[in-house]
Amino acid sequence: MKLTISIGDLQQFARGLREAPEYTEQQLLAAAHEATLLVQREWMENMPRVSGLTARSITSDVASTSTGVLGVVSSSAPNALFLELGTRPHMPPVAAIEPWVRAVLGIREPKEAKRVAFLVARKIAREGTPAREPLGKAIAVTEAQVLMMFERAADRIVQNLAGAAA
Repeated sequence: MKLTISIGDLQQFARGLREAPEYTEQQLLAAAHEATLLVQREWMENMPRVSGLTARSITSDVASTSTGVLGVVSSSAPNALFLELGTRPHMPPVAAIEPWVRAVLGIREPKEAKRVAFLVARKIAREGTPAREPLGKAIAVTEAQVLMMFERAADRIVQNLAGAAA
């Protein structure tokens, strides 16, 4: 999933990069850092919880590249993708479902947990799993705030340029 912010008047950033490149880059990095942390927090809050491992795998990073400032929010947990997009029908390993059966369904007895996990696996084999879209929801909820962060950065750049010209 990709969130690209387009600000109507990019001339402020272009002028800032020409006339005050260090200050402009600093403002863009600060806005990107604030934005990625916001999306990260929202994604973590939207993530379904069993053990919390998937939510804790979500990180954010910001870098200045030759083509601009890049903010990335990602997860190192493979199941984050499956939670986001859902899956087609497939037979998952029963052992992988047992911790979920214990945590979510509260079934503690080992034989019963294995039996229920098998039934859940068979249902996944027939139907797949639905998309939960925790990242998509996080982006939808934070998009306007992220845009405002970059608009405020643009305003600070314009004010800095006006002060430098005076």
